[in-house]
Amino acid sequence: MSLISLSNASLKFGAHVLLDGADFQVSEGDRLAIIGRNGSGKTSLLKVIAGIYQLDDGLAERQRGIKTAYLPQEVPTGLAGTVYAVVASGLGEIGKALARYREMLPLMEGEHSKADQNEFDAIMHRLGEADAWATGAKISETIERLELSPDQDVSTLSAGLKRRVLLGRELAANPDILILDEPTNHLDIDSVIWLEKFLKSCGKTIVFVSHDRAFLQSLSNRIVEVDRGRLISFDCGFKTFLQRRDELLEAEEKNNAVFDKKLAQEEAWLRQGVKARRTRNEGRVKELKKLRDIRKARRERLGQVELKVQDGQTSGQKVMDVKNVSVSYGGNPIIKNFSTTIFRGDKIGIIGRNGVGKTTLLNALLGKIKTDSGEISYGTSLQIAYFDQMRQTLDPKMKPCDFISEGSDHVTVNGQKQHVMTYMQGFLFTPEQARGEIAMLSGGEKNRLMLAKLFTQPANVLVLDEPTNDLDMETMDILENTLVDFPGTILLVSHDRTFLNNIVTGVFGFEGDGEIVELVGGYDEWDRYRNQKAAASPAAQAKPKISAPKKREKFTNKERWELEAIPEKMAALEKEQEEITAKMQDPDFIRANPGEIKALEERMHSIQKEEETIFERWEFLEQRKAELEG
Repeated sequence: MSLISLSNASLKFGAHVLLDGADFQVSEGDRLAIIGRNGSGKTSLLKVIAGIYQLDDGLAERQRGIKTAYLPQEVPTGLAGTVYAVVASGLGEIGKALARYREMLPLMEGEHSKADQNEFDAIMHRLGEADAWATGAKISETIERLELSPDQDVSTLSAGLKRRVLLGRELAANPDILILDEPTNHLDIDSVIWLEKFLKSCGKTIVFVSHDRAFLQSLSNRIVEVDRGRLISFDCGFKTFLQRRDELLEAEEKNNAVFDKKLAQEEAWLRQGVKARRTRNEGRVKELKKLRDIRKARRERLGQVELKVQDGQTSGQKVMDVKNVSVSYGGNPIIKNFSTTIFRGDKIGIIGRNGVGKTTLLNALLGKIKTDSGEISYGTSLQIAYFDQMRQTLDPKMKPCDFISEGSDHVTVNGQKQHVMTYMQGFLFTPEQARGEIAMLSGGEKNRLMLAKLFTQPANVLVLDEPTNDLDMETMDILENTLVDFPGTILLVSHDRTFLNNIVTGVFGFEGDGEIVELVGGYDEWDRYRNQKAAASPAAQAKPKISAPKKREKFTNKERWELEAIPEKMAALEKEQEEITAKMQDPDFIRANPGEIKALEERMHSIQKEEETIFERWEFLEQRKAELEG
């Protein structure tokens, strides 16, 4: 069932055409990924779907009563209050009242003023009139599913956890469609994997933009590509899309070649001598004019970024020798007694959660920060080029061309002088962008600018801290191939699992408490190592196994009694749920027992978990009985 559809949609900003007579629809149950080049209009399309932008032309239709929730790619500044208060704010004034009610509950249990009592009574009356008690329980359930602490101050959370809070705020309003713009940006790998699982199980129709290939492959069941103002729909997952997209582009190139050949033949005919012009076919001339108009209207696919690392001199065989290096902040170990030897040609991925110390490790290895203990010795003839994820070297008021050339008209690449504008066109910057201000560039364009600057430097060691943030997939593919072919040494921090797997030959993995393990391979080897270690831990061994027991010869009497008792257990839990709901909707009970509300909410959550466990056990027993008794 179609929830939102666009017909013959057109949208442009200035002279830049984003949608050019495009058709599009979102259907119930879609987990729809929108992909395309940086600047192609993906975010603008999301805002059209969310109702934030209006089309210049065409028709946008929404099913009556459809609610959308839009999560932008940037976390807004100034988020304040508890997690519960921010999530509840998604419900407007009722949400604010629920948050204030929760805030006042501890106060009501002790001595309090008459003014406080009057405020509390007024809030309870308002919530009772709005029948909002069950809504409060739903907010708590949402926060629990997001694995957040309801009373934590949002301002103290990491950017990744703030994005979870904002997702909870949108979910609180129970939208029909979740619209997510780059939801994995700046998240660590564990957070991305959590988000994948959450979105797949939340039961919502989802429209999202992402350049994370592993995330796309795991989550999407439909793809729409934004390409030169068109919206091309692929009713398949990401892996199949890649194959179909390549086939489509190949067919387009062949058709264009046939068209161009015919146009050239007609142009040659028209340019024939006087005799040909005297006898020319007027219908054929009109057809030629039509062909010219079609060719003029054709929008060419953008060229590819030209990434090439400048060749540095060959470094010594040994690049770095690290012995027992430790770094701590405020008494907390960040790096503890880390030792390794990095050789020429090693491509090392540095993996760990946000804030664990990945950038600190890079800075320690480069000698940019002082270590607490240990020593680092360096090989000979090192030429190090460093990509900074924070873009600290970018002056927003500076011209991109001056940033690249340091005020000159030329750059030197592999010993050859090249005009800076020509060099920047290889990174897909228009002359207008090159002469504008850095502040006017998008996140992906700023990353491209940093890469363009990086590759003006001769290097035999590349140190890259999150180089793929905000890059489109085509640019990532080219960067990936460039790094694979690079003969020197690479130290790479990234949260892109596919990117790591395709490039690195070894991993420095942060295990916590400053411990770093060194492994051969990429992300998959790191993930396998962690899983094996978790399975071998005493806690995991003491835990009862989740997997089903080995099949016995017959369905036992004990299993039969357990199966027969399940309906009664479920009925008892349902009755208890009804009783709790009735209490939470009874203003008199709440007024008389304010201290019990939190415990009732917690009991509701535990009942839901018990029901899930019992249901899984019932499903297993029913299946086992059918297998053994036919």
